[in-house]
Amino acid sequence: MTATRDMLDALSVRIEPGVTFGHPDPREVMIEPPVLIRPGIYDIDFIGAFTFMGGRQTELRHISMVGRFCSIAYNIMAGVEEHPYDFLSPSPMFQGAFDWRQADRFRAENRDILDHAAHIWWQRRDAQFHRIRIGSDVWIGEGALIRRGVTIGDGAVIAARALVNKDVPPYAIVGGTPARILRYRFEPAVVAALLELTWWNYGLSALDGVDMSNVNQAIDRIATNIALGRAQIYETPLVRLDGSGEASMVRYDRDAGGFVEVDA
Repeated sequence: MTATRDMLDALSVRIEPGVTFGHPDPREVMIEPPVLIRPGIYDIDFIGAFTFMGGRQTELRHISMVGRFCSIAYNIMAGVEEHPYDFLSPSPMFQGAFDWRQADRFRAENRDILDHAAHIWWQRRDAQFHRIRIGSDVWIGEGALIRRGVTIGDGAVIAARALVNKDVPPYAIVGGTPARILRYRFEPAVVAALLELTWWNYGLSALDGVDMSNVNQAIDRIATNIALGRAQIYETPLVRLDGSGEASMVRYDRDAGGFVEVDA
């Protein structure tokens, strides 16, 4: 574990005490350095570079990816379990949750029919509720609730305490319960230019000389940096944390068709 901690520190992968990957079962996660992950429960396949998230009662579940440069506040609930409201009861105990001895006899005597109902729900749930995808440069405010299956576009902003139950377009600002589009961060031509540049793909190298307070100057400077070769695609080994919390460094090998370990 000491070697793991030393590796994470060297790569600026800061994982604070109180972080759990997977619940109830530990799971593997891929992390692209650098990141800051504060306390919470996370069921995420991939976390992009220059992102920070979490704190307090954060639960980010059923998520395929979080992009780069994301700012995700505390108390976020995303991808929490759905329940079959059209069944006799939506209680998850009838799909096998909770180890309550008071229910042992009932479950034993009704095992076949309970398994049948659970199978129907799991098939429907998996078909209906795809994994959440969060793009790059996304800001999610404190206390937001994000339903399963939602895609949040690049550059979007989710207001505090919003209930997001449908896809959010790139660079949209949404808020309310349920969330609706309040406005866009920039005018359409600016949004189109930013989506074409995808500056986050270059890490920080595209941002040299960029005035963050002036989006039009930023677009021109980023485009120049890319055109002149000053901006380079950001590539770095990933940290793979397995279910036991042990870390290894990996990279994608096209020839191998998958990830291979590299020396720390």
